[in-house]
Amino acid sequence: MQKEVKKMEFYSKQIRFMCKYKLETTDAVNELKTKKLREKQIILNKRNKLYYHRNKCNKEEDKDAITKDIILVTDMLKKVKKEIKLCDVIYNNVPEMKQQIKKVEEKEQEKDQKHKKKIRNYEL
Repeated sequence: MQKEVKKMEFYSKQIRFMCKYKLETTDAVNELKTKKLREKQIILNKRNKLYYHRNKCNKEEDKDAITKDIILVTDMLKKVKKEIKLCDVIYNNVPEMKQQIKKVEEKEQEKDQKHKKKIRNYEL
C-alpha cells in the first residue's frame, strides 16, 4: 500500500511540475532542462565564489554571514537539481505514457463497440 501511495505522490509531483511550466511536448521539456542546467551552472559559480570569499575572510562574523549565504545558495541548487531530474523522468516516460494512453483508448473503443452491439440487438 505504501508503495502505491509513493508512486501516486510521485506522479502527482510530475503533473504539478508539468502544469507549472506548461510542458506539453518533449521539446518543451528539453528546453526547460537546458534552461535549468544553465541556472544550475550559475548557482554553482555563485556558491564557489562564496566559498572562496569565506576562505579568504579573517573575521568570524563575516564567515558566518557568508556561510548562511552558502546554505541558501545550496538550497536553491538542490531545488534546481530536482527539477532537472524531473525533466529527465518526464522525458524518459513519454514512450510508456503513449502506450498507456493507446491502451486506454483501445479499451474505450471496445466498450463503445460492445455497447453499440447491445443496442443493435435490442432493436431487432
